[in-house]
Amino acid sequence: MSDLGLGPAPPTTAAHAERSSNIPIWVLLVAFVVMLAMAAATLFVVMRENDKRTYPARWDPRVQPYVQVVQQHRGLFFLHPVTVRFLAPAEFEKSIAADKKELSTEDRTEIDQFTGLMRAVGLLEGDVDLFDSVNDFTAGGTLAYYSFEDERITIRGEKLTPAIRSTLVHELTHVLQDQHFKIGDRKQELRKESEDGPSTSEATVLDAVVEGDAERVRSLYRDSLKPKQRKALDAGSKSDAAVARKQIKNVPKVIVTMLTSPYTLGASLVQAVAANGGNNKVDMLFRNLPTDEASLLEPWQALSADKAKNVAAPKLKKGEKKFDSGEFGTVTWYLMLAERLPLLDALETAEGWGGDEYVGFVRSGDSCARMAYAGDAPRDTRRMLSALRRWDAATPGSTTKVRRAGGRVLFETCDPGTATRLEIQQLAAACR
Repeated sequence: MSDLGLGPAPPTTAAHAERSSNIPIWVLLVAFVVMLAMAAATLFVVMRENDKRTYPARWDPRVQPYVQVVQQHRGLFFLHPVTVRFLAPAEFEKSIAADKKELSTEDRTEIDQFTGLMRAVGLLEGDVDLFDSVNDFTAGGTLAYYSFEDERITIRGEKLTPAIRSTLVHELTHVLQDQHFKIGDRKQELRKESEDGPSTSEATVLDAVVEGDAERVRSLYRDSLKPKQRKALDAGSKSDAAVARKQIKNVPKVIVTMLTSPYTLGASLVQAVAANGGNNKVDMLFRNLPTDEASLLEPWQALSADKAKNVAAPKLKKGEKKFDSGEFGTVTWYLMLAERLPLLDALETAEGWGGDEYVGFVRSGDSCARMAYAGDAPRDTRRMLSALRRWDAATPGSTTKVRRAGGRVLFETCDPGTATRLEIQQLAAACR
């Protein structure tokens, strides 16, 4: 599932420890984060429609050396400087945290709906506070971020440690992307499209390309350092990662995976494109973005003209109330299957994706999902049917429905409640 809305960006992995503001969170989590940034979103739209902002005349002297580094590695020049804020740690954390008190009743309802939906597709289990999990992850080791809303970089603390310098290179790459490819405007357009109709994968792919490109430049920067400097950077990153792991130890692992996927998958995609033409090819990727997530699992597809199949959207039945719809997406299928099947099986199945449509709805108070899936070839459809049956069989007492009709796989599942799979298995064993 792709760009379901608007929200602040996730940080990278604990090892990278950074955050790029206003990027929709990966897959199902995107919709939840909308609630955290609702007020800011409205302000952002007004700001960009009436944009008369000014920029500093010159770069902060502390940042200037890294401006040159990024221009050299990315092959583009900055059109103008942007503001760089250095905030004390406590103030920095306030700038990235969401306040639970600001959620409306409607916001909380939608969070509950999507939490239930994530349990329904097996991405979460038990009584999870999605709001707190995202907040904990965001605060876990974040060093700096670029906001596509107000076009400025914010850095934790006053000292440019080796790890923060590396993070700064990543964030300055976002500035270049924004100035040359209008990323902030494109995100706003995609958000509006998702509000007006079904969600698609385009925003998800854009996020991955944006982050993957910045990771590529960061890697080039690291490779350009002298051995002693590289050693200091690696030591600092390792130390920051250890601190971050402690801070996010209670965050469900699947959420960490979902939040870091744009960086890891995006880096593979952009590296594959850059290997066939360097920065010029990456520029072309920004201008001609793939329209679905298949390119994230199979980067070569970004270089081909393959298109997803049109799949008819599942219909609602009497008494069901829709709260979301659109494309479920290759990556979401992989993450979902990988929770209950061997990773290689999940990957091979997900790579056979040809197209899908999904609807999220509430029935008798429970969040449910109904999906129609088409494989790239008939064998891929058969493989998904088998995988979903195995996925279903992994949980005793499941009410999931899987069948094949008209060359498509039809799949329906509902929130099993807050009991964990282990608890369900133990209960099923006791009832035998």
